[in-house]
Amino acid sequence: MHIFRIFIALSLASLLLTSCDLFEDDDDDGGTSAGSGTVEQSTSKTADTTDTASTDSVTTTSQTTSSQISLNAFQSFSCTSNWSNRDGALGLTAHTGSGTCFTTFPGKSGSYQITLIAQTEFDGRSPYQISINDQVVSAGSYPLSSSLYCDCPLDQWYIVCPDRNVTIDAGIHAIKTGDKISFWGDQVYPCGDHGSYAKWHGMTFTPAN
Repeated sequence: MHIFRIFIALSLASLLLTSCDLFEDDDDDGGTSAGSGTVEQSTSKTADTTDTASTDSVTTTSQTTSSQISLNAFQSFSCTSNWSNRDGALGLTAHTGSGTCFTTFPGKSGSYQITLIAQTEFDGRSPYQISINDQVVSAGSYPLSSSLYCDCPLDQWYIVCPDRNVTIDAGIHAIKTGDKISFWGDQVYPCGDHGSYAKWHGMTFTPAN
């Protein structure tokens, strides 16, 4: 009888140990699940941070762009009928004399640095004028695109001495919203029957204060 009681006690102890192991296995499974949740949260946070940085970048670019006003020669100005597309720029039609383009200033009133974007040529220095409300504020002549000048071979000018885009400083001026902005240009023929046609692309207005 004593031996039988010992056998029963050992059997009960074995059953208790087996039950404890089963409970520990269930806890381990729960730990793995929680770990997956943490990884997903980290991924979501990274995505949120990237989106925020991207938005800030777009906003900054927009502010930088809006501080400078660009007026395109083709799209922003109304011109006399003797202007046309010449080699990608707005230029005068040959043998039609001078021409004028004008627009109204769309920006806020203030002081602005005016920059003319011109397309220079090898065979002439076209004269130009920039006016505000019909008062000339800047005038001069385009530089040459090549030192070859009239010696540039006509059949290869676009390779040997091509047009070059340059920026011309037109000074700092007080401009009010709605002021009339004008560009005047003329064509010249120092090399015979071919010359320069006051080609230009537009103007930029950068706040000076």
